[in-house]
Amino acid sequence: MRACVVGAGPGGIATAKVLLEHGFDVTVFDKYRQVGGIWSSEGCYDGLANQSARRIFEFADLPNRLHFAGAVDTQRYLESYAETFGVLEHVRPGTEVISVRPVEGPGRPGASGWSVESRQAGDETADTHRETFDHVVVASGAHHHARLPRLPGRELFGGTVLHSNEVRAGTFTGRRVVVVGGGKSALDLATRAAREAASATLVQRKVNWMIPERFLLGTVGYKWILFTRLGEALLPRYHDPACVPPIDRIDERVKRVLWWLITRDMLLATGLYRLPKRLRPAHGLPFHLVHAGVMPRGYVKAVRRGLIATEVSAVEAYTETGLRLATGEEVAADVIVFATGHHKIFPFLDPSVRVHDDEGRLRLYRGIVPPGTDGLGFVGFRQVFNNIMGVELTAHWLTQHFRATLRTAPGEQEMREDTDARLAWQEQVLPGSGGYDFGPYDIHCADELLHDMGLPSRRAGNLLAEYLLPGGVAHRYAGLTRSRAPK
Repeated sequence: MRACVVGAGPGGIATAKVLLEHGFDVTVFDKYRQVGGIWSSEGCYDGLANQSARRIFEFADLPNRLHFAGAVDTQRYLESYAETFGVLEHVRPGTEVISVRPVEGPGRPGASGWSVESRQAGDETADTHRETFDHVVVASGAHHHARLPRLPGRELFGGTVLHSNEVRAGTFTGRRVVVVGGGKSALDLATRAAREAASATLVQRKVNWMIPERFLLGTVGYKWILFTRLGEALLPRYHDPACVPPIDRIDERVKRVLWWLITRDMLLATGLYRLPKRLRPAHGLPFHLVHAGVMPRGYVKAVRRGLIATEVSAVEAYTETGLRLATGEEVAADVIVFATGHHKIFPFLDPSVRVHDDEGRLRLYRGIVPPGTDGLGFVGFRQVFNNIMGVELTAHWLTQHFRATLRTAPGEQEMREDTDARLAWQEQVLPGSGGYDFGPYDIHCADELLHDMGLPSRRAGNLLAEYLLPGGVAHRYAGLTRSRAPK
């Protein structure tokens, strides 16, 4: 069976590795010259850093000892993985996929295969190459199509306007920089501007929670709290009843007390408690954890020293000298950087294949496959905190789905109903998740996929280790291909 993988980032190379292990004839297309997706030199903003502690950003079958690594070292690890497992020789670098459409024929979309058109990246005049595949995996990443606010007055502003993706070395040097956004990338860039620019201003509509590198007053690494079954048991109950163990039924009053304590600890450990109240999150945990990143080193110190000016306001319009805020205040700038996220869209995918709902949310069963479509799957859009683990488990699930060997195989209508119920749950528990971000539910998401595959969800040797040691880590899931092999 021929399989096409669109994208050679973490999700693409993990999927290619698993497909190859199961005998698929795999071709991986990527528009960049290096594997790695946003971690490649062409895919990341200058200075991008990994927010993963040691043993977090790693695949199950290749240990990675890097600790809060930079983009260069992260890319090297991903390239080493692709080389180790024979994926590199199946990658067509510098090749852009411009069309994926179902082959015409009777039955459901994709039942007769998929037509994929590609050409040399960056050259619209290049010859188009068309091939047919039995299966297509979209692993093009969730951080490539920039979301920029449409503000009036753009023609008035004579400075530079960029999305965070476009920041490169020297962009900030000696200039007045305004960064718009409240996520980790925005704080990263504002902290960098504080070192390099003539002035740095951060404008955020609301203040998001940031996770400290270490909890409990700076004594315990975050993976020992957030990536354990006990830690996840404090979250609102998961939507899938098959993945709700007894520990998840902790009394809600106990949960509220524990979250109050965790909230205070996070404020202290991140340093947010030392900032003015307007620069702390307005809403309590855990309901906004989905938007949280790891607090960038140096951000709080730069704000306290006056190296980063801060505004909590929406932006309203461009002016001749910068931006006007909803408060009426004007902020002067030479460079405006919008760290305002990305659209989760697939311009190459035929419009007949519907993967979004009317509200723009991704509408995929298990966050992986569109109901009613054969031979098509998405990897990297069932996002969890430890997304490298998430994409690897998704790759195993999707491969088994393609081979029709999942233990559970619901029909189209059941898939649609399950997806509707999950999206309603996400809107309540993870507002703003866009239908793809499962946030802190690493272990629950893993349990759900393992349950579908007929594999045990308990991965440790005893109950204490199962519930108290980090479980949202990839190395706990090593050897899944061998465990699924026919006897």
